[in-house]
Amino acid sequence: MGGNGAWELAKSERMKIHGIDTVVVGEADELALDLFHELETGNAPELMHCFVKDIQNIPEITAPTVNSLIEAMRGCGRGCDFCDVNKRSKKDLPVERLQREAKINLDYGFDSVWLHSDEMLLYGCDNRDFQPNYDAITTLWKGLKDLGANFVGTTHMTFSAVVADPKLIHDISEINDMHKSGRWISTNLGIETVAPRMVKKHLGVKAKPFSPDEWGWVVREGAKILNKNHWFPAATIIIGWPDETPDEVQYTIEMMSDFRAFNFRGLVAPLLYQDFSEKNSMHFGNLNEAQFTLFWKCWENNLRVINDIIPIILRNKTYGPPMKIFMYGLIKAGTWAIMRYLRGLCKDLFNGRTPDEIIEKYARSRSVTTPTYIK
Repeated sequence: MGGNGAWELAKSERMKIHGIDTVVVGEADELALDLFHELETGNAPELMHCFVKDIQNIPEITAPTVNSLIEAMRGCGRGCDFCDVNKRSKKDLPVERLQREAKINLDYGFDSVWLHSDEMLLYGCDNRDFQPNYDAITTLWKGLKDLGANFVGTTHMTFSAVVADPKLIHDISEINDMHKSGRWISTNLGIETVAPRMVKKHLGVKAKPFSPDEWGWVVREGAKILNKNHWFPAATIIIGWPDETPDEVQYTIEMMSDFRAFNFRGLVAPLLYQDFSEKNSMHFGNLNEAQFTLFWKCWENNLRVINDIIPIILRNKTYGPPMKIFMYGLIKAGTWAIMRYLRGLCKDLFNGRTPDEIIEKYARSRSVTTPTYIK
């Protein structure tokens, strides 16, 4: 067993439950062949931690990949204390290699290129200042687009890098012809929390080149910049930090209210805090009122946004009528089921009270000190 979530199974009792002999945490590129031989002979260790020392040992693809996805980077260097990916050192794969891999997918028949990265806007940058390298990134985008791709997308960005260089986002969109075509491209970003103390304690240097106190402003501004340039953020928020107070949850609740106020177009996935230690992990049955309110606000946002983008899905020429009908039904039924579940959860957690009764006292600003954001 390996992959980014392998650490969750890296305990003997869990391995026995699932019938797992060996768990590999990290990057197995350099050790994979030896590991397979050890597995065949029964000599493989129960737990392995391994990391790639030389990017030349990361094998290139030789056949088309799922959704034309190619790996452009590993690691990010942001230092968030809850993130397994943070254990990797940042590695940028060369442009020439990425062009060779992209060509394999395009020759197969894909019309786009997707770059997998933990933080694509740090490609080629100096991690001492976390300022995006405009030339390196635009050169990469142009080089891949010139191979014949309709557009070049990426799996992950950070709001701080977006705000650090708004022109970069604009010019990437121009390279992709997004402004002319009206095309929207999705990408993943982590918000996690905007409470200043929590940002300082848990998010490492995620806010750089800005300060932790500016993170709330950075997220709001970054969301606006992305939407203006036809990027559709799929963001994450972590709910249930072990040491977070209701007043600190309020910072993020107010951010969700601001998203609605400026008609943010993007999804926000509320994730329950999962620690490397089970005893510190959050579960639905432990949510307090503030945490439930934030969870509700996230899905309230998602329901609003999904209703807005359904017409876009229906106009999409990629899907035929049967698929459009199926997707429409799935989206509507899925969001209805989630909101129904949350209403039931609210009654179970808070003595029969409704979500409206719970969130009412968190709907407006409370006794919290708002950071001084950049104007």
